[in-house]
Amino acid sequence: MAPIEEHGLSLPLATDLIEGEHWSKDVMLKLEEREGYNCFYLPSFPIAAASVSEFYGCIHFSMSTTYAVARELLDNLIHMGFMNIVIIASHADPVHQIAVEKAIRRVNKHYGIRAISPLGAFFSLEELGIKHLSPKMILEMAKKYPNDFHAGWIETSSMIAMNEKLVREGYREIPRTFISGREIISKKKQLAAMGEYGHLGNPAVADKVLGELLNQDIAEFITEAVKSFVKRENYKIYMHHFLYRIPFLHLGFIRKTKWRKTGKKVSK
Repeated sequence: MAPIEEHGLSLPLATDLIEGEHWSKDVMLKLEEREGYNCFYLPSFPIAAASVSEFYGCIHFSMSTTYAVARELLDNLIHMGFMNIVIIASHADPVHQIAVEKAIRRVNKHYGIRAISPLGAFFSLEELGIKHLSPKMILEMAKKYPNDFHAGWIETSSMIAMNEKLVREGYREIPRTFISGREIISKKKQLAAMGEYGHLGNPAVADKVLGELLNQDIAEFITEAVKSFVKRENYKIYMHHFLYRIPFLHLGFIRKTKWRKTGKKVSK
């Protein structure tokens, strides 16, 4: 589950979906070859919540809609008899992760433990204290070019490694944009930092080798999370994004706020 969403000047609108599909299929192969699992794959669902949507190309849904779709999707699969369901929510925005995780928590409470969405944990490894050692090259890049939140060197490298034909030429001439980890929670500051470019980070330093490492790193993380989940051993550390514990980000808060039409004013 991921959105149709702008990804700067060089990446396709379906970037999050393409990444999720690639990681899913890679993980399935690893699980089948290493563990002998029998895996099944569903097509992508282009439905996701987001905190910022004032850019052309973004098709986002509310947290409550995202929650409802995820919950009903899980209901269908559970009634078919599936005992181990993995949602790859390949859109890092915490409001999307929380909406999906709340749906999973609801069905797990009702039917028993059946589903997991491990990417919320991956996107907040440090905050959760999960031990996961990424390749040295990735750690060095993260230190040198931090806060690469959207369509920067991380996603551009990832996409180059998946299919470089989908990355528009000229990404090395795109200037770096910057926003701090504290400022990222402000919608106004996000839009100001993205400016006319639509990215948060540094796509100019993207690299194919780096992308291959990034894709393998996340696939290995998901693989380990799924193995733990199937065995029901130490899987709870993979269940939630670290911001899940903040009450005002949850659906109860969203439902109580008055709905208002958005999209009247759109950035360049």
